[in-house]
Amino acid sequence: MDSVYLKLNQNAGKLEIAHGYVLDPRQEYIIDYDNEMEEQLRISMAVQMFGLPALNDYHTWLENNGFNSEIPNPTDKILSKFYGKKSLWKTELSQGIVVREIENGEYCIVMECSRLNTGFKYTQIILTFSSICDPGYNENVANNP
Repeated sequence: MDSVYLKLNQNAGKLEIAHGYVLDPRQEYIIDYDNEMEEQLRISMAVQMFGLPALNDYHTWLENNGFNSEIPNPTDKILSKFYGKKSLWKTELSQGIVVREIENGEYCIVMECSRLNTGFKYTQIILTFSSICDPGYNENVANNP
């Protein structure tokens, strides 16, 4: 299957699929951080202000798979196993899929919100950026507070 360029949130808030998700976890999506960053920062600020229950799905996945939910640290080695194959999780609130960054080829997690998320219906959110997925990230943070 060929990789497909994905621009997140092109139809955010619009009904695409009444009881499902638009993104197919079996598709190999690629994204461009530079084209996503501004919008993702706005979404992140809104999530911090208003809260987003779907984030609990992500935290549950992290904890169930031995990761730290305070400092998410899934590596490319782990995420590559899911890329274009299956969801990390899928609940009535959200699904998590793995996509690749077009420039550096690193993997990241995108959460797609369901219609049940007030204020965030069908919103697609990058949860991990490549710097966070870097195995040396925790060490770098500890040495450079």
